[in-house]
Amino acid sequence: MRKWNMKMAISALALSLVLPLSAQAAGSFSDVGPRFEKQINYLAERNLVKGYSNGTFRVNAPITRAEAVTIIVRELPVSYEGAPDPGFTDYKMGDGFYTSVAQAVEYGFIQGKIAKDGSRYFDPNGFLTRSEMAIILTKAYDIPLDRFDVRYKDVPPTIPSNKAISALSHGGISYGYEDWTYKPYASITRQEFAAFFARTLNKEFNRMSLEFVQYDDVTFQRVKTVWLDEDELNKKAEELVILINEARVKKGLYALKLNDRLSEMASIKTRIFAKYPSEYSDKFYPYEDFYEHLYGEQVTGEMQERFTSGSVEYAFSRVSDEAINEVSMYTPEQKEIGIGMAQLINGSYQWLVIVKN
Repeated sequence: MRKWNMKMAISALALSLVLPLSAQAAGSFSDVGPRFEKQINYLAERNLVKGYSNGTFRVNAPITRAEAVTIIVRELPVSYEGAPDPGFTDYKMGDGFYTSVAQAVEYGFIQGKIAKDGSRYFDPNGFLTRSEMAIILTKAYDIPLDRFDVRYKDVPPTIPSNKAISALSHGGISYGYEDWTYKPYASITRQEFAAFFARTLNKEFNRMSLEFVQYDDVTFQRVKTVWLDEDELNKKAEELVILINEARVKKGLYALKLNDRLSEMASIKTRIFAKYPSEYSDKFYPYEDFYEHLYGEQVTGEMQERFTSGSVEYAFSRVSDEAINEVSMYTPEQKEIGIGMAQLINGSYQWLVIVKN
């Protein structure tokens, strides 16, 4: 009887994921209340989540690992065909949701579990935990992990999901409880996963108004966020210096000299403002003290700064606009420049320009 019940449950789950619903049915699940109604309907209208044949969503049913992975794969711009066998001992071709799970392994956001004998298994019918949810969402959507840790009482730095849990908290996707616990090993219901997933896809549902899926303005196709490494960030900063100096030369002024120390200071400050960790977070003001702390000597000359955001070209237009800037890039007194750049948690760019006479 136990095996029969499990088989029936799996069959019902398969129907909920495979059989499409009409747009009208997607917005009228009989058991969906106001708590996550907008999020569930948003996903249903995009055919990412589906209900059961009796018109319910089963909001309080735990979501399985296979079900969650299948929902994510539906949204990602990947092909279902041709993914190699991931080699799970409990999951073979022909099993329910096999192609989605195989594609997820190839895409790189799941790996499975390791048994005592060293073999890998997937546990498709196991209930997804809050810890596992954090890991797969950060991997699937390239949500950056290098942020301050959120100190939940039950999430020690030693558990593998520590950084992922902190990233979701910083990203406005998943939060802990009033007693400062996260309950990493608690299972997630279908409606809770829908809420977390909708917050990842659409900033309308995100308290911090962040989104991790970008769309091309012309084609409206999904665009994967590209996270720049240190060298690429520095290269873009150098491009901005070139644009500023070309404009100064056209006005008959000397080109500003790039000061590595000013650039380092600007980088530290802008990355902290973008929630990057740093040991210098409490040592910004005044600049003279910050400079002396970093380099062991006093700075000469007066420093001024200008924050901006966007692409290299947009940042240049903003810092060069004398009508909106007290700090002018076109005064003869300015002699040196430093530029720091950071990438915000939604993939956009933030800049800090420091000039010194």
